[in-house]
Amino acid sequence: MPKSPPTPFRPPRRPRLRLLAAALGLALAELAPAGAQQAPEAVAPPTPPQETDALQLTPSLDLAQRLSPAAQMREPLFIWADQLSGQTDIDMNASGNVELRKHSVVFKAERLHYDIAQDAIDAQGDVRVVRDGNVFSGPSLQYNLASGTGQMPQAHYFFNRTQGHGHADVVKFLSHNRVEAKNATYTTCTASPLDWFMQATDLELDSADNTGVAHDGRVVFKGVTILPLPYASFPLSDARKSGFLPPTIGLDSQNGLDYAQPYYWNIAPNYDATLTPRLLQRRGFMGSAELRWLEPSFSGRSFIDYMPSDSAAGGSQRWAGVFQQNGALAPSVSYGLNLQRVSDNNWWQDFGGVDPVIGANRILPQQGQVTWSQPNGSIQASFNQWQTLQNPASPIGVPYNTQPRLYGTWHSDNYTGLQWQLQAEAARFTNSTPGLLSGDRVYINPSISRPFIAPEGFITPKLSFNSTYYSTDTAMANGATTATRNLPTFSLDSGLVFERKTRFFGHDVTQTLEPRLYYVYTPYSNQQYLPNFDSAPLDLNLSTIYVDNVFSGSDRIADANNITGGVTTRFLDNATGAEYARLTLAQRVLLREQRVTLTGPPVPAGLNDSFALASVSLDPRWSANAAIDYNTRLRQLVQAAVGAQWNPDSFRRVSVSYQVQSATATQIPLKYVNTAWQWQLSNRWYSVGQANYSILDKQFNDGLLGFEYNGGCWLARIAVQRNSLSTFTASTRLLFQLELTGFSRLSVIGNPLSAFEQNIPGYQLLNQPTAPPSRYLNYE
Repeated sequence: MPKSPPTPFRPPRRPRLRLLAAALGLALAELAPAGAQQAPEAVAPPTPPQETDALQLTPSLDLAQRLSPAAQMREPLFIWADQLSGQTDIDMNASGNVELRKHSVVFKAERLHYDIAQDAIDAQGDVRVVRDGNVFSGPSLQYNLASGTGQMPQAHYFFNRTQGHGHADVVKFLSHNRVEAKNATYTTCTASPLDWFMQATDLELDSADNTGVAHDGRVVFKGVTILPLPYASFPLSDARKSGFLPPTIGLDSQNGLDYAQPYYWNIAPNYDATLTPRLLQRRGFMGSAELRWLEPSFSGRSFIDYMPSDSAAGGSQRWAGVFQQNGALAPSVSYGLNLQRVSDNNWWQDFGGVDPVIGANRILPQQGQVTWSQPNGSIQASFNQWQTLQNPASPIGVPYNTQPRLYGTWHSDNYTGLQWQLQAEAARFTNSTPGLLSGDRVYINPSISRPFIAPEGFITPKLSFNSTYYSTDTAMANGATTATRNLPTFSLDSGLVFERKTRFFGHDVTQTLEPRLYYVYTPYSNQQYLPNFDSAPLDLNLSTIYVDNVFSGSDRIADANNITGGVTTRFLDNATGAEYARLTLAQRVLLREQRVTLTGPPVPAGLNDSFALASVSLDPRWSANAAIDYNTRLRQLVQAAVGAQWNPDSFRRVSVSYQVQSATATQIPLKYVNTAWQWQLSNRWYSVGQANYSILDKQFNDGLLGFEYNGGCWLARIAVQRNSLSTFTASTRLLFQLELTGFSRLSVIGNPLSAFEQNIPGYQLLNQPTAPPSRYLNYE
């Protein structure tokens, strides 16, 4: 068995210089080899300065890290030592605390011989070489300063960029940028014995293109070889490089053992691809490919997964494809494409963990749009259709396809006085669900308003008119195939702002009191026979309390004679303006019954929805929020959501939310609790998890439970993930990953890091990489 590397090497502090041969350094600057000298160029006499000439300084934000080739030819050389001797233009001998210095490289030794003619050095005794922050040490060194070539036996080395170190039987300097090590080791561990190291018969490092190549190598962890490396090519920085990535082994209840071996192809600086053959125990072979591109006027990515024969599905072909691109056709014209499609309805439950875009989504878009934008508005042409993956055990609604759609909006360019706005759309809607209408819709919605705004409040009257035309492929409920709807709407929005200085839980704050009154009137128009392409109840938030229409979309416009009164109070920090807390209470009153509904009978006049929204964050470490929609008339909680987040320290974060939704004519009952956390248990151990529990079904819908262990120079992650496929079925995956800091992540079973980042809000990466250290970090 190969011997384990010795105790890691760390560069000591620079010894105190005892003798400064400044005159010698200046002399050696003139003693460059003849081949390196340049003939002096003829220089014209300087032009006498004019009276208008003035000294000009050019600022520089940093020092040049590399000398130009011309400057390197005239680069001076300095030598310090306790004793110096030599012959002019021939050689020099130094002994006792020797230090030879040139730009970007330093040599230290007990004894050193410098051959001036050959520009070569022979150093003996405790030799140290510092190049670009990397440190090499050994008993002796032969080195040519001009070519950067040489060798050092029994060498120890420390690489500044990765903070890794190791030793080799011999280190050969092949050039100023290339190094070769024989029988070499590498690790980022600092404690002895080393937890892990890479060992290779031959190790080549090229700092010019930031690549490393290992031959006949292996990775040893805790004394056990975990990864043989007959040949491995790896980057020395975050720069991209073609080559095989660590394999991924998955294990789940749907596919059994899943082995994937990705290959990364760095096609060009702005193009790359990842090709991944994989073998699924219960299904067979699958090939996956990802392509990414970046151009000045567009960027995008594409994915494709293909299984020629699925043994678990009767030998059928299975595939999934994604194409996404955004770009600009002209300075004011942009476009976007998002095309996703799979071969069959069962893809989401069989391969939900394979594709990072499609995942377990059941409604896949095929979307595209071209938009012309101007300061006063925009015009957009688009299409939008969907592939809906159905499951008989848990069917879902099929959304309407919109193909094509032309939409435009334009508004006045003044922010005071009379203002106008115009919205218009023409679209075709199709749906294959039996009983649903398909057809065309055209609408135009002009509006005019006059805001009156002052520091103490505002009042804004507004008048709008909605004109809509329908043409359906089949007859509507009234037997017609065309219909027209014309409805005006008047609204009056008003509010006041009061302020006072006060204290709030020990903070000097400004408290505001902002009462608001909103009136809207829309006459009744029978719309029950019209198709409903895109209308639904509005979600509960601050922007949907004071609105003209309680439905989204354009197919249902509620008749209204309503008043919504509310008040908001906020607590703002006097010094920073940060908002510590906010509370909004509002009540909607129907002055007459609302006859237009999505389903069900008319809504009687009187008190209707009561709203309450609150948020508080007295300290950056925690926050809480709540939103409630309560139907006063029915004495029913329509919907509510409460959440809280606590982040007392790094790697300690907990979030909890509770959501309830009552059964109404337009929504199904829901009641669930969701929690997610990342919590440091000790100096080494961390817990991470996420759980979604349905109180009505009395079961977990989705869940993730994992642990992380920080070994200093390595990390281990293990997790179990459960994804609900229906009310009665679910898939379970086991995930395990070993990360060797500064070297590689080995996803032995699945990819727990990806699961943590997707499911844990605010997840923090352990041993977060920072910017590459400066080459002056180990400056001596």
